[in-house]
Amino acid sequence: MEPATVMIFPLSLDLRMRRIRELAKQRFLTGYQLALLAELRPLIKAMQYLRNTTLHGVAMNLGDDPDQTYFNLRSKGRNLTRGELFSCEDLINYTAHVTQAFRLSLGDKTYQDHEGHTYTLPHRPHIPEFLPPDCRKLPQDDTALVREVKQ
Repeated sequence: MEPATVMIFPLSLDLRMRRIRELAKQRFLTGYQLALLAELRPLIKAMQYLRNTTLHGVAMNLGDDPDQTYFNLRSKGRNLTRGELFSCEDLINYTAHVTQAFRLSLGDKTYQDHEGHTYTLPHRPHIPEFLPPDCRKLPQDDTALVREVKQ
């Protein structure tokens, strides 16, 4: 575990995702894992968009109204209002579920029986229109994923 931690921890998220895609091309992943990865790729881009805009942007306020607060990322020329950020709560939670599902599907090699297992995902939330197109391109065919049953 320690050598793996030393190798993986310093990698950027983009490089980690690229290496996972390379492993996927080499057929090391099951159909379920590939479906999770396809679901995860645009979600990671959305999380990067939100994170970079809010954490690296400047918080601005137009007057006394807190609804007019927004984040301005000058380097990319984009604004994100507080309302837009709060509208992504379900999307952020869903991304955490998909990430956890992908991790659990890979298993744990520190134990003898290291095979992964499936994880029941909640229903896919609405993807806000203000996100860039590459953040909204979720796969249409998600039949390989395990979803909770609507009641």
